[in-house]
Amino acid sequence: METTNLETVITLGYYISSIGFLIASIITYLAVSKFGKSSLGSIFSFLLVGTGIFFIITVFQKLGGDFFGVSAESVDVWWHLMFFMAYFFYFHSFRLLVSLGNDETQANQSVRIGSEKKWGLIALILLVIIFIIPKLVDPVITAYSASNLSQLGLHHFFAFILAGVVASYLFTAKKNLGQIGKAIANPMIVAMWAFAFQHFWELLYESWKTVDVTSFVGEGIEKIFLIVAAGCIGYAALRLKSFAKG
Repeated sequence: METTNLETVITLGYYISSIGFLIASIITYLAVSKFGKSSLGSIFSFLLVGTGIFFIITVFQKLGGDFFGVSAESVDVWWHLMFFMAYFFYFHSFRLLVSLGNDETQANQSVRIGSEKKWGLIALILLVIIFIIPKLVDPVITAYSASNLSQLGLHHFFAFILAGVVASYLFTAKKNLGQIGKAIANPMIVAMWAFAFQHFWELLYESWKTVDVTSFVGEGIEKIFLIVAAGCIGYAALRLKSFAKG
């Protein structure tokens, strides 16, 4: 009975976070469309791509190993690769926002309006490849999953460090952001740290086994971090959209 209740809670947590990322993507898209063909429109397009990837990750996880013909460990590695992709777009968006806050003239020179379409296409192609090749290259991923590096949680550790570095960068650079950047900075910082703690938690209970909990409890706590992240990104998207109206 308790196991059934935990499964229900975990499933509910999955859908809440998944729908949260979807809603955040839609709101960010609406905001970007209002900025139009401009430096801000280009900058926040990278934010849109990153948020969209987080939603795609939830779809990939829901399909699972049976759909792709691979193990759960392989699915874990693949979605972490997509996580790294999402963070690339997030960091690039934040970096451009900082340059805009420091020197608008310099930012306008560094922001190539229209380049976001090229990068968005690249992201789409990579995502399609990730959805196609898991079974084809499964021996390679399986070999990594069985290695000492995987047992130590290398992919979890990289994700934790990456999330923490981006969160710290945004926190440090917050004072150099313009009005719009400052409006979304705090919720995005919380979201970035939520992702960092999610991966640190994975290290503790999945890889290092320093926390003795069942897989259900472990996944349930992960979902809490994801719900926080999705909620904060959605809130930041709403604030961005309110500025776009002006």
